[in-house]
Amino acid sequence: MAATDASTSAVIGVNVGHSFSSIAAINQHGRADVIADEDGGRQLATRIAFNEDQVYIGNQATPQLVRNGPNVIDQFINLLGRSFSELSDADKKRASAPVIDNNGTPSFKVQINGAETVLSAHEVAVRYINSLFNTARDFLSGVPIAGAVMSVPLSYSAAQIAALKAAATEAGLIVLQIISAPAAAVAAYNLTSPREGGLLPLHPDGETGETYEVGSELDRNVAVVDMGGSSTSVSILAARAGVYTLLSSVQQANLGGQQVDEALVNYFAKEFTKKTKVQVEASNARAWAKLRNEAEVTKRALSASPSAQCAVESLAEGVDFAGPINRMRLDMLAGPVYGQVIKKAEEALKSAGLDACQIDEVILAGGSARLPGLTSQLMYLFPEEGHTRITASIDSDQVIARGCAVHAHAIASTPSDAPERKHLLDLPQAPPTEIAALKAPTTSKPLGLVLPEPKGAVNGLSSAIVDGQLFVTLLPAYTPLPARRVFTLPASAAGNVLLSFAEGTSEVKVEKVVRAKDDDDEDDDELDDDEEDEEEERRTSIVKADKARLAEVSYEAKQKGEKIRVQIVAAADGAVQITVGDAEGQKTVSLPAP
Repeated sequence: MAATDASTSAVIGVNVGHSFSSIAAINQHGRADVIADEDGGRQLATRIAFNEDQVYIGNQATPQLVRNGPNVIDQFINLLGRSFSELSDADKKRASAPVIDNNGTPSFKVQINGAETVLSAHEVAVRYINSLFNTARDFLSGVPIAGAVMSVPLSYSAAQIAALKAAATEAGLIVLQIISAPAAAVAAYNLTSPREGGLLPLHPDGETGETYEVGSELDRNVAVVDMGGSSTSVSILAARAGVYTLLSSVQQANLGGQQVDEALVNYFAKEFTKKTKVQVEASNARAWAKLRNEAEVTKRALSASPSAQCAVESLAEGVDFAGPINRMRLDMLAGPVYGQVIKKAEEALKSAGLDACQIDEVILAGGSARLPGLTSQLMYLFPEEGHTRITASIDSDQVIARGCAVHAHAIASTPSDAPERKHLLDLPQAPPTEIAALKAPTTSKPLGLVLPEPKGAVNGLSSAIVDGQLFVTLLPAYTPLPARRVFTLPASAAGNVLLSFAEGTSEVKVEKVVRAKDDDDEDDDELDDDEEDEEEERRTSIVKADKARLAEVSYEAKQKGEKIRVQIVAAADGAVQITVGDAEGQKTVSLPAP
């Protein structure tokens, strides 16, 4: 568990989603683990149900949708901090208790103990978050919870963030900070905390794990694809030595797992009618609720297995339903949803001014992002040939809660009187784009060394050669300022070494290459002898050195292979200082701010 300064308390990460929620804490191995409720569930439905004097919270409330739908409250988190007049028809649409206007406040009317009761979205949220708080306390065996970090979508307004914090505080949580969902996803993979020397910690998903590929741990462009139950967002981030900059973010409401569920429900309803000749319409609320609950379970099963069975007892007119479905059928049904997610990813890339091949890593977040069909579609957009890695070693439905726990642990590990902790706790609860303290100037272009084309074949470098030159990036674009980087370069020979520094321009190199044949292709060689080999387009990210040189520094190397130390310091105003060599014989070049 995560220890605070007193080593007697714990901190947690809380992700209260529109459809599902999760809680995480740091375990004895130093990894973030998602906490299970009393039934063993780690994904907890954001839902409350009332039945006479009984209150059901989380997954226990889901079965109540079948017989007691009007007394089930869900989809309430996104109503916090909003007036009833701000709600769209989609916000009000639901199969559970309807949203009502209570003096301008979104509220719900339910029966509790035989009495009609009106609960505001705030009151419902307090009850629900308090339940999460109690689940965490039970899991931690009574260890005091000294604080929590929570997550919100980037689209949340300052009023919504403040309302969530107020509800959490009233529920008993000490809110250390509220961070954006993509920031939590990045933190879960430790992209925000590189160790000394530029090496990232071992992967948090496992006691041993694997280190990130050398050379890409400090600087990378990251796409966070967050497909939740009712909305999807794609955020493009520039991660630079543990500090990230948001380049773009797009969000689409009413695009998520619920749309996949609806496609499954319609499919199973038709299958039921085909088998039994009994019609099942959406107007049959009870049958539709049964089918929707089971469709969600079936979808989860298909994310892990190639086939699954959907079984509903007494679906309609006392007739049971049982029908198989495989992953291929699911992908066909969910294809339009996947296509819209890909369009959102393309919009985010365009807004960031990047090509798909310029993304180093794609992080999947949200329960629906783990569907294999979506991953396959993303692999077409972000092909391996472009050196993009799709990262999903942490369950996508757990990654945000885990990231919140990692961030909470980082805050708790900072001494209470440290200025860094005071700075964090003093940050206003507002969207990141509105917090002045989180805004920093960044480099607009990469700065690096310009080298002549190496003699002979060098693995992995041929595509990076432009006009007979190789640009080695030392300070990439979008690096927050001020910044300092130190490198060591081996001298190619004894004697005078000339180091040429310049800015570069990022470009995309497009090549036509013959597609490699697989085993199936070889079996059909005889049929295809008369056809030309199929070509495919390969896109590669390169940096072309600008013609103008920022500086040229000569250094006298005593022997071949001698390590030459290069330090680059970029000030907040854009001024750059380049130092070559050690204290005994260093040369410094200062470049004024542009």
